[in-house]
Amino acid sequence: METEVGPVHAFLETTVKSFKQSLGYLDMGSVVWSLIGIALVFLIRKPLSALSLVGFKALLARFGVNLSDDVEAQLKSAAEILFVTLAVYVAIRLAFPTDETGLFLTRVLSSVAIVTVFGAWYRLSGPFASLLRDDTSSLVASETDWVERVTQFAVILFGLTSLLKVWQIDISGALTGVGVLGAGLAIATQDLLRNLVAGMTNISEKRFETGDAIQVEGQFVGTVRRIDLRSTLVVGFDQIPRHIPNSDLSNSIVLNYSALKHRRIMLKVPLQLSATQSQIEAVRDGIRHHHQTSGDFELGDDAPKHIYVSDFGPSSIDILIYVWTRGPNYQEYLQVTERLTLAILSITRNAGTTLAYPTQTVKIDASMESQGLQDNAFSPNS
Repeated sequence: METEVGPVHAFLETTVKSFKQSLGYLDMGSVVWSLIGIALVFLIRKPLSALSLVGFKALLARFGVNLSDDVEAQLKSAAEILFVTLAVYVAIRLAFPTDETGLFLTRVLSSVAIVTVFGAWYRLSGPFASLLRDDTSSLVASETDWVERVTQFAVILFGLTSLLKVWQIDISGALTGVGVLGAGLAIATQDLLRNLVAGMTNISEKRFETGDAIQVEGQFVGTVRRIDLRSTLVVGFDQIPRHIPNSDLSNSIVLNYSALKHRRIMLKVPLQLSATQSQIEAVRDGIRHHHQTSGDFELGDDAPKHIYVSDFGPSSIDILIYVWTRGPNYQEYLQVTERLTLAILSITRNAGTTLAYPTQTVKIDASMESQGLQDNAFSPNS
């Protein structure tokens, strides 16, 4: 009774038989030179990988991308394996140019190369996802974990597809099913996909990062806590969490207060209308002196500085102050404002004048006043 042989068993039998036949046709000279070549490449694999990495880093430097030590170590390890794999591949093609043995070993080496490339890509998905943010702009890192997860899933999918293609396993039927399923899922999850793309856009444009204080189109001000697949968690100053869809943030005007370099101080100092010109100028010059010498304000060209007698108010002569603090910290802003207010009070007092307060003068016509007295005189209740 004959035993039925499976396709895998038949393939292995054919490969072993072909390998035994190929051994009889081997050129020992070629084998020796191939082994020498493999050994040589193995010995110089590290210098070769370092040299190739230098060229890769130079290419990335043109785009302003710098590699971390961890990324360099992963790329060096993958390059060493690929150089040795390439040397073994060349040796096998020389020893087994056309038969089944050479084809089998070539597939094995191709699988090793695919696993090496996609394995390195999988391990580096996190560092490369972190390139979406600018670490110099904030002390708090952006939430890119979900980007890393999506990248890792794509790497596994592409890697498995490449391996199956190398071994000539027909997956066209499976791909057709996956395509139909993907089309259905795309229709059912179009909102999720739209928010996913919007979230990637928000991060790549560096509109905000985790920890930034933002204002969403004049609605409310809050702190970004997490950027996820579908939504962004923003906690308002009332400590109420708000999950905002990424697409809404992408289409809205978002003010990022954490991106401020300076904070603006704009106010008017009202002086009494009875103040003389010399007193007004003394107050103005005193405020200018405080602005220049206190060390609280930004004096560079990128920060406007305006301290002038501006106009007449309803009951005062106003001095406009339009200046910028040195940093964006809100606590420091309050302290600078406090010192400026106290300095204005002292400067005004030393100038011999005072600040004006809102007043209103009511004038009563004399004829109307006398008429009112007469009416009261003849009133029945008098």
